[in-house]
Amino acid sequence: MGTTLSQLQEVPVAGGRKGRPNYNEEFKRRLAAAACEPGVSVSKLAREHGINANMLFTWRRRYRTEQCQEAAVLLPVTVERPSSPPGPMPMSPGAAVCEPTPPHGAIEIRLGRAVIRIEGAVDASTLRTVLDRLTP
Repeated sequence: MGTTLSQLQEVPVAGGRKGRPNYNEEFKRRLAAAACEPGVSVSKLAREHGINANMLFTWRRRYRTEQCQEAAVLLPVTVERPSSPPGPMPMSPGAAVCEPTPPHGAIEIRLGRAVIRIEGAVDASTLRTVLDRLTP
């Protein structure tokens, strides 16, 4: 699926120094936008315009980042102070009987065909005991 852009056939080069060409921003933007089209081969598009494919991938990545930043729209926000000071939060009937759940964990050690599994709250001393017993 080749895409050729007749308006992009000439490669605009800014500056007169020899070596690396300096492409103008409009050329980069148009070529990057063309590279974002569905079904376009970025490598083929770069080859058609005489530039390195990695350079076009970089331009496309930068173009997409710019497009995402432009798409993010901030909405105005107003903060209103309440007319009366906030009181205590109402509690639901089940909230008064809230017990902390015990920490749950598991340690599983496989040695050959043997499996050692410790479930529940494993503290450092229990783990140290198990590891000490494993070493000869």
